[in-house]
Amino acid sequence: MKGKRVLIVEDCHLLAVTLEDMLTEAGAEVVAIAPSVAIALKAIDRYVIDIACLDINLGFETSFPIADALAMHGIPFVFVSAHEADVVPPPHRHRPFVRKTDAHLELVSACGG
Repeated sequence: MKGKRVLIVEDCHLLAVTLEDMLTEAGAEVVAIAPSVAIALKAIDRYVIDIACLDINLGFETSFPIADALAMHGIPFVFVSAHEADVVPPPHRHRPFVRKTDAHLELVSACGG
């Protein structure tokens, strides 16, 4: 993770900060935390991002449009969700998936650290 620039997409502030702390301790630089699709899409245009961590459920919307945008830009990403992996649309089912309950143990590894 050392030196990787990370976008965190998470609508729960406490969990976003926890993920930020974990990734920062692993040597990553969190360039933005986005609680919504609109904010995440702006961050993709504004920052150089090496990898993103996406919660699936963002209130009344999902992160799937963000996943599509990241894929179009060639930016890898990891789903970090309380949902089951089968809710992920077929074009993204090959992406790494970390259950939030396992995030502490698996997130850094899934991001390539």
